[in-house]
Order: sequence, then structure tokens, then C-alpha cells
Amino acid sequence: MLRRKALASTAAAAALCGVLAAGGAAAEPRQSALPAPDLDTVTLPTGDQVRLLPGGALGLAPAAGREHIGFTTLPAADGTGTIVMPSDMAGDLLAGTEDARRYNVTDLIEHGRTDAAAVAERDLSSYASLALADGEPEDPNLTVHVGDHTGAAPDGGYVAWYDVTDHDNSGTLDLDANGTATGALEPGDYLLQHAVWNYGANDAFTEYVFGIGHVTIGDEPAELVLDGAAASLVTADVERPGAEIANDVTNVVATRADGASVGHGSFGNGDTALYLMPEVDVPGYDLGFWYQPTLTGMDDAGAYQYNLAFAEPDGFPADTAYAVHDEKLAAVATEYTGFGEAVDGRTCDRGDHTREDLGADMCLYVDTPFPSERLNLYTAGPDVTWSTNTTGGVFDPESGQVIDGFTEETEGTVHTPGRTERTFPRGPLTAATAAAVVANAEGLVTLDASVPLGASGNGEQVYLIGYNGDVELRRDGQRVGTVSGIDPLYGFGLDLAEAGRYDLSVGGSREPLSGPYAFKSFIDWSFDFDPAAVEPGTERELVLPAVAFTAPDVVGGSTPNREQPITLELVDAHGEALEAAAMGLEVSYDGNTWAPVELDADLAAGTATAVLCHPADAKHVSVRMTATDAAGTEVVQKTIAAYGLS
Repeated sequence: MLRRKALASTAAAAALCGVLAAGGAAAEPRQSALPAPDLDTVTLPTGDQVRLLPGGALGLAPAAGREHIGFTTLPAADGTGTIVMPSDMAGDLLAGTEDARRYNVTDLIEHGRTDAAAVAERDLSSYASLALADGEPEDPNLTVHVGDHTGAAPDGGYVAWYDVTDHDNSGTLDLDANGTATGALEPGDYLLQHAVWNYGANDAFTEYVFGIGHVTIGDEPAELVLDGAAASLVTADVERPGAEIANDVTNVVATRADGASVGHGSFGNGDTALYLMPEVDVPGYDLGFWYQPTLTGMDDAGAYQYNLAFAEPDGFPADTAYAVHDEKLAAVATEYTGFGEAVDGRTCDRGDHTREDLGADMCLYVDTPFPSERLNLYTAGPDVTWSTNTTGGVFDPESGQVIDGFTEETEGTVHTPGRTERTFPRGPLTAATAAAVVANAEGLVTLDASVPLGASGNGEQVYLIGYNGDVELRRDGQRVGTVSGIDPLYGFGLDLAEAGRYDLSVGGSREPLSGPYAFKSFIDWSFDFDPAAVEPGTERELVLPAVAFTAPDVVGGSTPNREQPITLELVDAHGEALEAAAMGLEVSYDGNTWAPVELDADLAAGTATAVLCHPADAKHVSVRMTATDAAGTEVVQKTIAAYGLS
């Protein structure tokens, strides 16, 4: 009796601010067992993790205890894959005693491999390795001498050659103990990509000398000296005296007029001295250089992090000692709140230049706990855009992957000098629109979709990780397909065999280890579809919209306000607004009893607003949203504890 009285009071209080009447509870779909793996991340045999970021960029997280290790990248033999080579494995990889295919991160991720060491030998057959030299050439006509920054023979290194007319015709020359390599090449012009290094403790790079060269092979043998004593030390100087380099990324690239390019980069940890070789003329190519250091420190105002990018789009720099002043930078004071639980986190900031082949397309993760605060300083200006991956939550201690947490990818941010503030993340959290494609392959039409069951579009694009979800597809009321035991964020596929009215239901729950919000979430679509509309051999987007729920006063997943303005917007997978035929909202404070909210809707714009008055004793707000777009697709979203009331 007391419980029923409390529920009645909740509904009555909400009615003062737009809630009209109470509704009934709905049944929940079956939940399943294990979270899905992060399919965009591969763990190398060394335990280091490489994540494929938007646009093909790579984010690197060294394994625990391996933060001192440096990394370098090499193109795979087929010219399409990227091999990430840890410093302590470089010798074995270049000698062929360690299988470079287990370090070809692009091939591994493309095939859905998350653990490189666990891939069976037979399954590596389609992966590209390094273009290694095949023993000592019988009649060498090219001799290359390389040296470290003192001119002495280095501890290790490589010289890769590329036929300037056909980059697929390439190979790698082995260096002997004296820093000499020989090869037998057909007459012609060759571009040389080269790097040498010395080792310190635990086979970590202490210096890295790199550059791009050129050689012409004629009737007579050619000899080339790549003397690192001529190389320039690459440094970054900032105003704050306590700043230390946490990591750095470099890239050198040579690009032909037709857009074909050859380049290589390095990931450093600040303990590796970087030396750039002088620019040489490579006929038919434009050279470029990129240096992206991250410096961290602490002063009286708190923690700070410099995210800098120095670009040389028209060749190698004459002066590699870079310096910046704070007033030229964008300063973003960021509060990393999390969603109510103290969890680990990391950020990866990547710069890109408007010359598309120049940006390093790499970043190294920096530990960023939740909650914490940090002043992030960025190189500002229209020539450099910044992309950031931020991930927080509970990480598996062995795989390093997120068990339960949240992530955001931002792309293409152009910063301007000056100070701004940001709180991350915010919320509310509800199921989001599907990224869905229908394809016709040999007469079989399939739906491939990715559905975030927890997402915040509240001035951000945050997705929750860790749902145990089920997917069900019905056609004209008959079940035609199911998928169980996945996090739908990572995608699923279903067959669409006949024309009809389809109902797609996606639901899941999560252990709220990283925060108590959106621990159950569901989204259902009803739409008409005829597979015959998709021509064989083609694919097209299927618009499965969702209602974005925004509330500016929700910070860190909760708000203290009992009178709260909110906005709804019907959007597609690109965040573009859609015309609506109908929109509705219900709220609940116990997850069972629902009350509709009076909306001020502009259906042509696909938006609606309301002011919610929450009961004084309520702790969470659950939401159920409905909408129909102009094409007749219906969507129903329900999230339990979409945000909290503090």
C-alpha cells in the first residue's frame, strides 16, 4: 500500500511540469552473456595494443611495463598494410626470424583478429609481410653505408627501396654490423626509405635517425653514404619549464604527382633522440615532414598537456628546433568527470595537415583517469585539424580492452588561440540511431548495422561499451532472424529475403561498473523494405532514425535541477535532422510506471521541447521516446536510468 502511494505521488509531481498521465510497464527482451571484443583493436604478440581510429589512423597503447619501448612503422610488401615494429622486436622482424604478419595491424584488424599471437599459422597466409632481402645478392650493384648521429655504425636499422615507377617493386636491404647493405637492382631510379637506431636498456631506442633518399642504378655499381652525422636533432620547446615529452610522433613522406606516396613514421616515448636526415632531391616527388610531440606537466594551476603539430608540407625543415608560445595555442580546460564512478581512462590526440598525405595518422595514448582535470593546449590554425579518442571505464588487465565504459571519437577540430572550457562526458544516455547498410551480393540482400544502446549527443558523441545484447528481426510479424550475445555497437548482420513490413528490435543490459546510468536500453524500428529495390552488386544506406535527447544541465550523467528543459530531435546516422510525422516522450522514476510528457513539437523540423519537473525524492530518470519519420519508419526507444538526479 505504501509503495503504491509513493508511485502515485511521483506521477502527480511530474504532472506539474508537462507529464499528463501514468502508463503501464513493458516486458523486457532476453539478455545474453558476454561483452563483445573491441574489433578495432589488435594486441601484438608483445602485448602492445594498436587501435584503428577513424580515417585509418593508428592509436598505440604500449603494454604495462613497456612504456619505454619505441615503435616504427613500415609498409607491408603489398603496399597496403602497415606493420608496427616495436624496438625490441625490430632485429628479429627485419631478419625474418619473427613473423612480421603478426605485426601487420591493418590486415589483422581487417580480418577481425584482436590477438595477433593467437592467430593460427594457416590464417596468416593472406597477410602481407615485409619485403625482405633474399640472402646475399649474387652480383650486387648497390652499396649503402649508414651511420648513427655520430657517424658510427648503428645497432640496427633498415634501408627500403622502391622503384619510382612501380612502388610494388620494392624490397629491404639488410645492414651488416658495420652499417653496410648491398643489393642487386635493375637499372632505374629508386626512392630509399631509411632509418637506423641505437639501443639502450631493454632494447629500447635511444636514438632514431631517419630520412628519405634517392639513387640511380646504371651500368656501373652505385655507392651511397647516408651519414647520420649530418642529421638534425628534432626538439620542441614550450613556455612552461616543467613540461616533459610524454610521447612524440614523426612522419616523412615522398609523394608523386599522381598521388602515390611512400613514407614511414615513428612512435616515441620522449626517451628517444630523433634525428632527421637532410633533404635530398627525389625527382618527381614532393617531400614532407611532420612532428607531433605531446608534453605533460604540473604547475600551480594543475595538470596540463601540450598537443603540438609542426608541419613542413613543402620539404624537410632547415631548422628542426621548434618553439611555441602559449598565447598562440588553443587552451581547453577539461574536466574529465566520468559517469559517477572512478575509473581508468586514456586519451589519444592526433593532428592532421591539410596536405592529406602529410599528417602522421598516429597518436599515442596518455593515461587520463576519471575524475581528473587537465588543461589541454593545442596547435591552433586552419592548416592543422585535431582528432581525439577518449576512452574511460574498467579495462581487462590481460587484454587491455574495455569491459564496461565509454568512448568518444572527435574528428577534424580546428582550434583557434584562446581559452575555452569543457566538461566530459555529459549525458543523458539513450539508444542511438543505427549505422545501417543493405547490400545485394549475388542475389542475397543483407542488412549490416551498428547500434549504440547507450549514447550521449549532449554536445558530444559518446558511446557506452559493454552491453550484452540481443537482436531480433521480424517480417510481417514472423521472426526471420536473431543474433545473441553481442554488444550491438560492434555490428551485426541479418538477411532480408522478401518484401514486407520489418520490425528490428535491439536490446541489452550492462554491468554498470563505470557508472549507474543506462544499464538497460532498447530500440525498435518498424519499416517497409523490398529487397528487389537493391540492385545486384550494389549497396545503400538504410535510414533507421533515432530520437536524440539533449539536456544542457546534465553533466557527468546527472543534474541537480528538478525543473529541467530538454530537447528531442529526430536524426539519421549522420546526425542530420529528419522531418517527423509524430513524436512522443514518456518518463519514469522507477523504470516501471510511465507518464507521457506534453511536447512543444515542430514536426517539420523533427524537433520537440519540454520542461520536466522531477519529484524531490527521484534518483534517476528513465525515458521512453517514440517517433515516426516522413518515410513511415517508426522508432521506439527505452532507456532505464538515462541520467541521474543529484
